[in-house]
Amino acid sequence: MFDRLKSLIHKRTYGAMRSARRLPDPRRGQVEQKLTELGPWFHNFQLAADLWTNPGGSGPGADYPDWRWRHVRTLLPGVVGKTVLDVGCSSGFFSLKMKELGAAYVLGVDAGEQPKAIEQARFAADTLGLDVDFRTLSVYDLREIGRQFDLVLFMGVLYHLRHPLVALEAVRSVCGDALILQTITTPHDRALNEIDSATLQKVGLRSPVLMEDRFPTVRFVEGALDNDVTCWFIPNPQAVVSILRSCSFRPNQSVFPTPHEMIVRCSTQ
Repeated sequence: MFDRLKSLIHKRTYGAMRSARRLPDPRRGQVEQKLTELGPWFHNFQLAADLWTNPGGSGPGADYPDWRWRHVRTLLPGVVGKTVLDVGCSSGFFSLKMKELGAAYVLGVDAGEQPKAIEQARFAADTLGLDVDFRTLSVYDLREIGRQFDLVLFMGVLYHLRHPLVALEAVRSVCGDALILQTITTPHDRALNEIDSATLQKVGLRSPVLMEDRFPTVRFVEGALDNDVTCWFIPNPQAVVSILRSCSFRPNQSVFPTPHEMIVRCSTQ
């Protein structure tokens, strides 16, 4: 009984928000109704005291994006007073976290693959009392924003794109200092084992290095990936950092939360 109670308590802390507060009964009822109307929610996080967006764990689970946040936070530069762009923001959890950490201005954009995502994010920001800007915008159109940001978050997007390098070039155009990118990958042993740069710069069509496991490689998905028809490319970790370098980013730190993904922090200097 104690273990079950402890598990339930722990589950309720997923996606905890410092800005969440206790709501008076009339307001709480309104928030609960709107939360249901805007469902389903991809992100599970706290909107008010004892009120979460997806506590049942449909989709990616009740612990998402909390478990990813714990890894992302270890890579964050200081964000107090900085500007942040969250590309592929979904229902806004990471954008809202950036504001809670003291960012001066946060913009979350999403292209609409999840039809209610931006509406969910705006509702969450209003409920939490956080001043975050949310817009419907494709990653390919980021230049339309007309400014650069100190930090860009680009998580869970790359492998959904038909034109990933075009997208990363657009991201680079608005990234003034740091990028944090998360992507799925082919299986790895939670380490980045690269071929030396000099070898990669002089590869021939018949070079044996082309067949090495360490060579930057991307798998193309013609059909569905785990029943998801929106996934197109699965890179190995070496390809992730090579692609980033080719788009004028400098990868400088990586973490491997699972054997099928990685999160990379890059600089632009």
